[in-house]
Amino acid sequence: MFNKSFNQNQMGQMGQMQMGQMQMGQMGMGQMGMGQMGQMNMNPQMGQMGMGQMGQMNMNPQMGQMGMGQMGQINMNPQMGQMGMGQMGQMGMGQMNQMNMNQQMNNNPVKTRITQEYELCTQDNDLIQIGCNFGLENNNIYTWRITMVGPSNTPYAGGLFTIFATFPFDYPDHGPEFKFMNKIYHLNVDFKNDKGHICLNSINEWRIRGKVKELPFYTMKQALFDIFCLFYNQGVQGAYDEAMANQYLNRRDEFNAEAKKWTEQFAKAI
Repeated sequence: MFNKSFNQNQMGQMGQMQMGQMQMGQMGMGQMGMGQMGQMNMNPQMGQMGMGQMGQMNMNPQMGQMGMGQMGQINMNPQMGQMGMGQMGQMGMGQMNQMNMNQQMNNNPVKTRITQEYELCTQDNDLIQIGCNFGLENNNIYTWRITMVGPSNTPYAGGLFTIFATFPFDYPDHGPEFKFMNKIYHLNVDFKNDKGHICLNSINEWRIRGKVKELPFYTMKQALFDIFCLFYNQGVQGAYDEAMANQYLNRRDEFNAEAKKWTEQFAKAI
């Protein structure tokens, strides 16, 4: 009689456990794997924690995809359970996305090349001696803000000229676009049709056609020296304005006086 009663009680408890397992399976806990649940319930303290907490956590469909082995380990710490797995998942994904963006930036060879040339130019003694200063527009390495001081013995003496260099995404295969941001009275700088565009064969060939056999090792330093030389020499053949070219050829004093006037009026810090 004793054994029979014990077996009946045991069978009743087992039936209740099975029924509980079936209900939990309907709640979505079947995906957890009852083997893992059984192992967790072997610890009496874990049983006292209540599967309700686990069920509430599993109501989030995203949690089912995380793997219940990880949830079991996390839920063993009651404080971790109270934190909320949704917050932990969001924190992890945000940090991972930021890390991926940083890695893409670090793996960008064009950006690396431009950054290296920027550092070289800012420390180059030759460029410093001719009065070149460097900065970045809106902290963007693809847009340099270059300042040149007009050399003495020219109509541009004492002027502070700002030039923007905007780099393409395939640099150095193609060169940057250079533009004067100050108005300057010069044959080879256009302020009528295209504000500040510079007509200079070397930099335009590099920008439009890319590096050619005539300029296989053309660099930013060389381009800046070519632009600086425009203060001394003006190309009549590349003049944007025919009337200005005639003035330069036939009435040089008048041309220089107008260039000096523009320098005093416009060649200031921007």
